[in-house]
Parts: sequence; structure tokens; C-alpha cells
Amino acid sequence: MLDRRRLHPLGAAERDRRHLAILQAHTREQLVLSRSLRNAKGGVLSPSSLWPSGEIVHKRDRIPEHAFSEADRLLARPRDAGQLAHVRQSQLCWRNWQRPSELTPHDGLSGTNHPAIERALSRVQSTTSLQRLLRDPLGFVWRYALGWRSVRFQSDPLQLDAASFGELVHELISGAIAALEPTPGFARASVGEIEAAIRHASAAILNTWPLQRSVPPPILWRHTVNEAARRTAKGLAADDQVRSDTRSWTEVPFGQEDAAEEETPWDTTVTVPIEKTGLVFGGRMDRLDIRATGDGARITDYKSVKPPPKHQRIALGQGRELQRVLYAIAARALLPEVRAVVARLIYLADDPATFELKGDELDGVVVEAAGYLSAAMAILRSGRIAPRWEQDAHYDDMRLALPADRESYLRRKAAEFRAANQALNRLWSAST
Repeated sequence: MLDRRRLHPLGAAERDRRHLAILQAHTREQLVLSRSLRNAKGGVLSPSSLWPSGEIVHKRDRIPEHAFSEADRLLARPRDAGQLAHVRQSQLCWRNWQRPSELTPHDGLSGTNHPAIERALSRVQSTTSLQRLLRDPLGFVWRYALGWRSVRFQSDPLQLDAASFGELVHELISGAIAALEPTPGFARASVGEIEAAIRHASAAILNTWPLQRSVPPPILWRHTVNEAARRTAKGLAADDQVRSDTRSWTEVPFGQEDAAEEETPWDTTVTVPIEKTGLVFGGRMDRLDIRATGDGARITDYKSVKPPPKHQRIALGQGRELQRVLYAIAARALLPEVRAVVARLIYLADDPATFELKGDELDGVVVEAAGYLSAAMAILRSGRIAPRWEQDAHYDDMRLALPADRESYLRRKAAEFRAANQALNRLWSAST
């Protein structure tokens, strides 16, 4: 065996020079060399020692001798580009975003009582649209007045996102309770019957979801369904105070155009008005329990996430927990004979935690929610609409409509935005 130094007495750099010389010597007409100016992270690359000396580097923003394309020509001739409407609009947008003490149309300013906004407010609302109205008035305009929708990319995930996992848990709860109603009835079912209903619902979802949407690989998918079933079992086990004469429904629709074929406690086509706002809405309740006497009802909104501290009082939750309040309004409107309504939140992750609103406390929160919804409507109709200072980073699919440097943009115009949203600032800063 020969030593590497004896086999290749020349270094790598010298071998490269010789190889390049051989290529040049055997090229009859023309030799074309090219190299990358930047690395994968955008850093400038120095030329190789083999690169010919006297290199001329042309900057990207130079005025070319001959335009390669229309965009190249407009880049070389700013005066021509300035005549185009979309270029002028983008320049105006940039200047407006730099004005710290002025609210502009590019921030959300519009005419008072704009017809598109009036149409968006007069439609039958959903609990989701009302929550967006309360949490982000400008986002409500983007979604329901302008019709903007985010594109959902279906990929093969390794785990479900928070929203999809929440849907999975809700479907398991619905399937388990539906299997137990009306016989033997969820309130009268034994622990073994409830566990069997959850296993049956889990087996159905395990097979049907992969046919309808993207799910994790098989082993991870089974683990995901098992975790959802575990949280479902813990959540349903928290209902030890349900009276045996109680009837339970899940995914109960109201305000829907098409009447439900299954048995429901009310006419599902009737919309529900919110007093003093002029809004009407419909939706689906996660769960509804009604006593056989018809004098009491309990509404449950399930959350698959971790609960807040148990000592914390949750009313509207800065507008995030509006759903159960809206469900209470719907139950009172659609079940006029019911005298007592309880609206509760159940968090299923870790140790299940329950937060209830009832009696005078529920009445006060209903009035508070209606007042904030009226304030949000007044903001939209005034035309002084602005982004929120605090965005829901994990759930806000409208962030793309804001500047890329969102933090500095919101910081620059914070005073104007807070002034425009003054009627809702108390809600957004509340701790409950």
C-alpha cells in the first residue's frame, strides 16, 4: 500500500489548478464559468482562487443596458413605474404605515356606515363570527365584509394541530353521548357503559378520519385517538352530579336553514336575537342537558387544552369564552319554560376543571357581552377601524394582512390604535 503523499504528492489546491488548466487547454471554442454570489443563508461568498482576476460584479439595482423583462425595465426607469396605479398604491401604503400619529385607510379607516359592513352585520352570525367581532373588529371586516379566506394546506402531519385535536375530542364526546341516548341515557349509564361508548366512538373515528382528512402516521394516529379518548373519559367522569331524570344532547343545532332529521329539543331553524344589538345568530352547542321537568338546563362548552388556575374566575375571558354565554342566550330564547340555566366550561387536559356561570352572575355576563358587542358594532359603523395591539398569534389566520414587521408597525401606531378601539380595551385587558 502506497502512502497518500506518495500517491498524490500535490495538494488539493494545486490539483484543482492543474485540472482547470487541462480543461482550458482542451476547450476549442469557449469556456463558460459560473459561481454563486451568496450562500444558502444569504451571505456573500468570496470567489475561488481559480476564478479569473479582473471580475466585474453588476449590482442587482443597476440600470441595465438592455431590459431583460418588463419588471427589469420598470426597475431601471422609476419614472415609468410611478405611472402605474398599483405601484402608486403600494408607495402610498408604505408611507401611510410610517405615519405614527394618523389613522389611514391602509390601517383600516373607512367611511361611516359602509354598505359592506352593514351587510356583514345583518347576516345570521355564528358564534365564531361574533367572537371575532368582539376580539378583532378589523379581522371581522376582512373575513365577513371583504370575504377574505386563508388557504389551508393539507399535508401529512406528525401530530394534529390544536384546533383539529379539539375537533377530535368534541366528536368523541358527541359520539359517546349519542350512543347512550335515549337508552339507557347518559345520566343513568354505568361507568362500564360510558367506557364502552367511548371505545366504540374511538374505533369509528380511527377508521373514518383518515378517509376525510390528513392524519398522522398509523402508530401516531392511534396514540392521538387514545389520548383524545382518555381526555373524553376524564371529562365525562366529571358529571357525577347529573340527575337520573336528565336528558342529554350533543352538537345541538339552532338557527340552521336545514332542519335536523334527528330529535332535538327545539325548532333548529329558528335564529336567536341578541337584545339591544340587533344581531341574530345560530350555531351548535357542544352539549345540552335538560331535566325531565323542563325547568332547568345546563350548557357545556368543552375545551381540549389545559385549564387556567382553579382560583381564576372566567367570565368572558377577554372575549375568547363568548360561546357559552351565547349558548345561554340561545337556551333562554328557545326554551322559554326553563327557569334556571347553567353555562359551564370544562377543560379536559391534565386534571379536568369546570367553570360555571349561573343565576345573577350569568345574567350580568350576558348584559356585559351584549354591551361589548354593541360597542364593537359602533366601532365598525364609525369607520375608525384599526388592528388590535395584541394579536392571537397561534390562531389568527389573518396575520398575513398585516405588515411583515408586525411588531414595529403596531408599536409605532399603538396610541392611535388604542384610541380607535377604546370601547373594547377594557375587555381585552381584563383578567377574567
